[in-house]
Amino acid sequence: DDDKGAGSGSVYVFVREGDTWSQQQKLTAHDAAEQDLFGTAVSLNGDTALIGAYYDSNENGYRAGSAYVFVREGGVWSQQQKLTASDGATVDYFGGSVSICGDTALVGARCDSDNGKYSGSTYVFVREGGVWSQQQKLTPDDGDTYDQFGTRVLLREDTALIGAHRDDDNGAEAGSVYVFVRDGRFLRQHK
Repeated sequence: DDDKGAGSGSVYVFVREGDTWSQQQKLTAHDAAEQDLFGTAVSLNGDTALIGAYYDSNENGYRAGSAYVFVREGGVWSQQQKLTASDGATVDYFGGSVSICGDTALVGARCDSDNGKYSGSTYVFVREGGVWSQQQKLTPDDGDTYDQFGTRVLLREDTALIGAHRDDDNGAEAGSVYVFVRDGRFLRQHK
């Protein structure tokens, strides 16, 4: 969608009343810019939405990426906060995948290079008193170049599933999914 520049992106909220769906609101980022691709990834939990904009160029660099939290009050959605990685870098694509459950959010950065070029990572954010902060950065024990860990993420209660679609443990780009479970405050890789 081009409302705030070519490829800036948007997200539409629809609600169901009875058997009928109707558009409630159209969401765009406050700082939307051309080619942000806002809406690449979306996740909804109750009255909170998490929206990825993985091409967003910001203080972390060109296409470092971001994710936006919107909350609904009285039927109206408003932007609560913009999330970026504490160690984000150029072409990390943070926000290419997102998942939210309660006051915890996962944001994938499939081209982060901590374990080799484009090995990937996933960030955990928590909300306290209406403010989101980065709690943890997840990488797999066997992360490797081009695995793209964080291509897809899913969070349910105390369990996270994180995809690495180019992992080659079972052949070239066969892919894998990692399971992380909450141990106290933090998520740990399940063996």
